[in-house]
Amino acid sequence: MRIAILESISMPAGHEVEFDRLLIDELKREGHHPRFFVPQKFPFKIDYGVPVDYLSGGEVITYAGAGKLKKIWLSVMREERRLSWFNSAFDKASSGLCEAIIIPTATYRYLRTILKSKLKDSPIPVYFVFHGINPGEQPKFEKYARKCLPYKNIHLRVITLRNDFASSNLTNLHLINPPVFKPLSLEAAKILKAEYPIKIGFFGQFRKEKNLASFLDAFVKAEFTKPVELIVQGATAKPEDGEAFEQLKAAYSRFKNITFWHKNLLGVEWEKALLGVDVVILPYAAERYRYHWSAMLFTAIGFYKPVLISPEINPEVLAEYKIGSAVQVENEEVFARQLKDFVDLYEANLEIYNEDLLRANKEYSHEALIRNILEI
Repeated sequence: MRIAILESISMPAGHEVEFDRLLIDELKREGHHPRFFVPQKFPFKIDYGVPVDYLSGGEVITYAGAGKLKKIWLSVMREERRLSWFNSAFDKASSGLCEAIIIPTATYRYLRTILKSKLKDSPIPVYFVFHGINPGEQPKFEKYARKCLPYKNIHLRVITLRNDFASSNLTNLHLINPPVFKPLSLEAAKILKAEYPIKIGFFGQFRKEKNLASFLDAFVKAEFTKPVELIVQGATAKPEDGEAFEQLKAAYSRFKNITFWHKNLLGVEWEKALLGVDVVILPYAAERYRYHWSAMLFTAIGFYKPVLISPEINPEVLAEYKIGSAVQVENEEVFARQLKDFVDLYEANLEIYNEDLLRANKEYSHEALIRNILEI
């Protein structure tokens, strides 16, 4: 099948880049013919190796560096451009350029836009993928999802581990599992071995809310009895986040078993970094992570790495698969003790980590994601 990925989000690295790569590579592996529909001058971060068709309506708009008033104005412009992009995508679909469209990272605003556009009457299936819906967004999401019901080629997919829509009666909505992110250029070792020092990695988009300072304080206080190293990588999108990361780097520079990387990691460099650690830590204590799946957690699973994780992050995963431990990041003393206990028991738990990482990779496979998106 000829499938267009309609991408309009520009990020320096991270989730959107890797999710698009996952979709493209798995679609090609299954014999489909993917291509991109993107705004003019779209800043691709990697070469996906597929045809690219440009949508009329202007370039991508970002909020980077914008104040509150400017963000309001930019949001209006973004909505107008999205409407133009959707109309342009309708024209391309009507010309026979593709047989389905996937919009890989959507919000309820996208549904509001499509209802104003020609794309609502698309002659081919259009699949909107939502990466979680939190309680504050849910009423708006359901409002516009219900308005989309008369348009039989509009299909909504929410990636989630919860069922918060049991009473919604939205026949155009399917809840689907998250996918793992796995290395494509390099090979992940599927059998873990105990090697010292144990290397713990903190990776991904850095934001102030990720409680990195609390984690670092706990790490330096933990009375490890075995050699441990910590690698802290941060890709930052906002100037204030970049400044905060540099301040942390300076504050902890005296600890020789902590290394900071303030840079984006893409492609093979990203894979080498992930495969070079033994454990991935996600100390992000934020309630929204109960509703939005964690790309970093599913990267750790796909790279066959045990995790240390805040209890708010997709608790359904650790409830089903013993692939690490939940840690109490709000309490520094408890957190330090949990870090020590995890390291002390790491070697003893390797067998069960190995078994459950294999099971989790099967449950959250790329094949299952594509099947669930395209199923009607």
